[in-house]
Formats: sequence, structure tokens, C-alpha cells
Amino acid sequence: MSKTEQEVIVVGAGLAGLAVSYYLARQNISHLILEKSRRVGGIWSSMHWPGLRCDTEIQNYSYSFNPFISSQYLVSGETIAKYLRSTAQGFGMMERVCFDTRVERAQFCSRDARWTLTTNRGVFRTRFLVNANGYFDDRPYIPELVNRDVFAGEVEHLFDLHDVARLRNRRVLLVGSGASAISATPAIAAASKSLTLLQRSPSYIYEQDNRIGLFADLAQRCYCRGYPMVLRVYNFLLQLKYDLLFVTFRAAPWVGRLFFRNHWRKSVSGRTYAKQFTPSYNPWEQRIPVALGLRKLLETNAIDVVTGNIERFDRTGVRLTDGRRIEVDHCVLATGFNLNFFRFELAVDGRDVDTRRINFYKGMMMGGIPNYFQPFGSPHTSFTRRIETVSKLIVRILCHMHQRGLDTVSIPRRSIRQNPRITPGYIMRDLPRLPAFHGSLELPSIDNLLFYRFRPRSYRFGKIDERPSANAIVDMPQIDSDQAREWNYGS
Repeated sequence: MSKTEQEVIVVGAGLAGLAVSYYLARQNISHLILEKSRRVGGIWSSMHWPGLRCDTEIQNYSYSFNPFISSQYLVSGETIAKYLRSTAQGFGMMERVCFDTRVERAQFCSRDARWTLTTNRGVFRTRFLVNANGYFDDRPYIPELVNRDVFAGEVEHLFDLHDVARLRNRRVLLVGSGASAISATPAIAAASKSLTLLQRSPSYIYEQDNRIGLFADLAQRCYCRGYPMVLRVYNFLLQLKYDLLFVTFRAAPWVGRLFFRNHWRKSVSGRTYAKQFTPSYNPWEQRIPVALGLRKLLETNAIDVVTGNIERFDRTGVRLTDGRRIEVDHCVLATGFNLNFFRFELAVDGRDVDTRRINFYKGMMMGGIPNYFQPFGSPHTSFTRRIETVSKLIVRILCHMHQRGLDTVSIPRRSIRQNPRITPGYIMRDLPRLPAFHGSLELPSIDNLLFYRFRPRSYRFGKIDERPSANAIVDMPQIDSDQAREWNYGS
């Protein structure tokens, strides 16, 4: 098979793309990865701002087939990028990656059940398309800033801040209150003359002790000595804890509010907490930033926290809408990112696919788009846990089709009510254009056990010489019990 003619093409060599590649390779399914940059690692290789890290414990964020052994819970973005590169090299994924290849348009033809991909490096054809290119745009979200050109200092987004040494002897204003701002705060505070954290509205923040505990250490030691099941059980229990906290905080918000008030009780006064740390929304309606070192900065008054909205810039600072003014020399924007869910145009039989509010089944398939998969993790926890489960299910579907001589698989397009699990600004700004999730509870500890079993009745299969039927049912192939456990259950 030529390089431009593939059984499967995976778009993106980030966390999801590498996971899909691993499980495809395990079943000897030929595939190619198209990566728009010159590196694997996705967002972890493209961003380099100070304090960049993941809010999820690396033990749960790393792949089950290649656990990252660490004495810390949270590791830097650079460490994750190196881990993903070493995974790609160690499992033979590098040889399948076509770098500097940006997909511009993908068209499916029902006559031959093939996707044709138009890229900057030519045309590729494939039976199955897996879109694993992430969901954030290449450029961050920058709000309108009145009189920005009047400001004598520098204004830049955190995305573009690669060297904190430039902040030495400067009064810095860091604008934002989400995960990016909270993780960057200690690094910027250490480098600058002074730091003011300006938040439009407060967030629920959790301060993490980054030293792994006894059970995490024991699980890792067991894995290194040839007992991987202990680490798998630990990760499952860790995931179960996060799912239970999510459900509890959403069902009984007062429990979450009490938890966070007690969490910060010794670090800030009750008045400060009420003003600067009490959001207008309930716990887990937005993602909860995890802090490392923020508590010490607050207790020593090393930073100022201000809640308010910028009205305009002047020559030496910013004026807030309530009349207050902040003198600054350098403004860093941690205002989040724009969503770009699909990244390229999709067409089926010559007609462009309207992806607005398209039904998104199990974070895996889009309604009415044949032979197309888009693995997506759960929004409130580690992406990896569901990405691996989805990858296994995709491969299970492809194996089933190969055994039955089937050519197409899809799900019907349906009208699904938009009901996002979390509601941060980057989601709400683009909600009318986003897919509508359905088919699972969005709780990986439960979903991976119950909702990701392969059931042929859930899909519409067909052959090139047959018109796919909405009621088409294909019998389940005979597999042994060990294989069933491997493919039907989460990692």
C-alpha cells in the first residue's frame, strides 16, 4: 500500500493520536499519522510558557501501556512533551508520522467508501479517518483592550511568554483566573518585581501537595517489579474519586463551597476569601485550577489578588470599571484559548457537513459522517483514561468490519440538546458551533465499564454495493473471554 493510500489515517500526533496509533498497531492495522508541526506531542510541544503543566496527576494522565513513574503528582509541560516523544520513539510511532502536513479538507465518497484528504503536502486517500488534532486553536483568545496602544509597557499573551527573565524589575499584571494563570503565577512572581493577579471573577482553586502519597508510591513500585495490576487499580480508584467529587459538587453545591472555604481557611481571611475566592457559579460548573505554591504566596503577601474588569489602559497602567487604578510595567494575558474543534472542512458526497451542534456519540463518532472517528476525553478529568478506551473501541469496530467484509460505519444524525458538562468561557463563547455529546455519562470510571462495550446494534454498517440500512444489525463475532475483557473494559 502506498504512503498516500492508507487503511487508516490519523490526524494529529498528540496525546490522542499516539494512543490511537498504539492500539491500531497492536492489531496490525496499517495507518499513517499526519502531523501539522515538526514534533509529536501536540499542545505540550507547541506551548512553552512559564509554569506550564497539567492539572491531572501524571500517574493517571500517562498511558496505561507506558506509565510515567514519578515522585510527583503534577509534572511540567516540558516533561510531558518528552514523555510523549519517548513513547512515540519506543513504540515505533515515529516511522508512521508524516510531519509538516496540515489537513485542509477531507471529503468522503460513498461510491468507493474512501476519504480524500487535501493537505499542504498533497492528496491522501484512506478508508477510515481518525481526527485526533485536539480542540484548541493555534492562537489564544485575546479580549478587546481599550487604549492598549497608549500603554507604554508591553502587553502579551501568556502563550507568547517564553522567557520570564524579561520581567525582572517590572511590575507585572497577570490577567486571568483559570488554570493557565494559576499555574504561571509562582514562576512570574519569582521573576518580577511585583505581581498583581487580576481576575474578572474568582475561581474555585485547589492547592495540591505535589509529593506522591504512600499508595501512589506503592503502586508504582509494584509496577516496576512486574505487578502492573496494582497501578491499574490505583488509577481506577483515583478516577473514581474524581468522578465522585464531580457528581457530589454538582448535586450538592454547598458541599463544594464548604470544602473550598475550609481548604483556604488558614491562608486568607474570611473577608478576602469572600471577595477574591468566591465565584458566582457553583463548584465544578467550570474546571477547577490546581495550584502549586499559591498558598505560600498568599500567606506571605508576595502577590496581590484583585477582582475587577479592565475599562481601559493608560500610559502607565490600567483603570478598572469600578474606578480603581493599577500601576504596571508589563501586562500578561492569561485569558484562555479559542476552540477549533474540527480544524479542517468536512464533506460527504460533495456536500459540506454542517458541524454546528452535530451529535457526538460517546466522544467518538459524529452523526451522519461515515468512517469518521474523533476521540475526545472527559472534560472534568484526565483525557487519557477515556482516550484509551475510545481508541480500543475504534479498533474493535474496524476489526469487526474486516471480519465481516463491511465497508462503512456511521451513526445517524440526530438532534441533541446542548448540555455541556462544564461551562467555562471558551465553551460558552462557541457553544452554538460545538458538537452535542451523548451516549455516555461523561464519568470515565463508570463509562469505561458500562458504556464502551462494542454493540453492533449501536452502529449503521454497510457495503459499497448495498445501501446502508438504519436498522442494519450485524452479529457479534466470536471472541474468547480474555480478548473480550481486553477490548470491552477501560484501562
